[in-house]
Amino acid sequence: MKKLPSIIWLLSGGLFFVGAGQSVVFITIPPLARDLGLNEIQTGSIFASSALAWMVFSPYWGRLSDRRGRKKVVLIGLLGCALSLILFSSALTLGTSNVLLGWKLLAVLILARMVNGVLGSATRPAAGAWIADVTNPEERGAGYGRLNSGFSAGRIVGPAIAGFLLLISYTLPFYLFSLGLVVTTLVLIGQPLKHKKLKNRKEESKLRLSDNQVWPFLAVAAGMGICNSMLVQTASFFFLDIVTPMASNPITYASIGFMLMAFGSLLGQLLLADRLRISPGSLVRYGTLVTGISLLGISLFNSLTAIYFLFFFLGLGHGTQSTGLSASLSLSVGQENQGKANGFMGMILPVGHVVSPILAMPLYMVSPTYPYLLGFIIMFLTLLFVEKNSRHKWIRNKGYRRVPQDQNQAVEEG
Repeated sequence: MKKLPSIIWLLSGGLFFVGAGQSVVFITIPPLARDLGLNEIQTGSIFASSALAWMVFSPYWGRLSDRRGRKKVVLIGLLGCALSLILFSSALTLGTSNVLLGWKLLAVLILARMVNGVLGSATRPAAGAWIADVTNPEERGAGYGRLNSGFSAGRIVGPAIAGFLLLISYTLPFYLFSLGLVVTTLVLIGQPLKHKKLKNRKEESKLRLSDNQVWPFLAVAAGMGICNSMLVQTASFFFLDIVTPMASNPITYASIGFMLMAFGSLLGQLLLADRLRISPGSLVRYGTLVTGISLLGISLFNSLTAIYFLFFFLGLGHGTQSTGLSASLSLSVGQENQGKANGFMGMILPVGHVVSPILAMPLYMVSPTYPYLLGFIIMFLTLLFVEKNSRHKWIRNKGYRRVPQDQNQAVEEG
């Protein structure tokens, strides 16, 4: 088995700190928001603002990476994420100190998250396109699995570290992960990194969202993003209200749940995608199935043991599904469209965080189990689509276990 380029681990390291920072934001905001006087809808709007900015700017960064190179755009994203975490931490400090209250606090929190959406959104499209530059088709799934594993590992380590540091200060985890992002940026700057040079790199890609090479994978990504955002935005409330209502510190139990979910994602990315080299089409199919079953289970059970078990398998399903989608889209569009295609994927994944405040939060207020039941329905319909859609059938039939002699010809066959 051919060894993957070492640059993938370095890019994965950057996503490690991105994932760690994001996990702390997702875990701390729901309970803190209630203490600071913000309701569920307002809490959801904090996530929605970042997601909306991410959707708008992700395609731009993807196109820019095609023209200007991957490295510059990755660096912008890492520094933007660091800046967002610092601003977010400062806003929480002002809120808990009663300096900022009500709509003023909400506005500053939204502003901090929008910085992440505008600048932080640069990392994923450029890093994903970089993976396509340094891997051949049979390695693509493994490359994306290794890249995404950094984000998943950050989601495991982030809550673990934050659980201790939050006892000292709400700002410490944010500053620690910001420092990690800055250090990773400096390491990237100092490395003589090389990747494939594409011909006509400065020419604008003609790839469109409506192309058959693109939209079938983005449709599945939209469903995945909605399900993920509904869980992220309601999980801490779910532990607080249903799973551990009598616990003195329910945020700790929620943190463990997020860590188990991230560990499941990591297992799917490093074992199934990277080590076992399962084909991208199969990763999408089985990841969708496992995700749907897990969401149904969460809607039916409320014991702590069962919820932890289901969170782990939800992470396993999400990790394999997301890695399979990234690799499938990359293989579907051809080498010259990698930045733009990854930008499209970055634009679609946050859709859930935009619609969740008007979808998941109202459902949760009716019944805490309804968002997860809706997630199961979405994944069930998604699985039917994956089974019937011609482009998904094409990517499964290709398998990509051997390097095709002419990749462009392979793309056109679909």
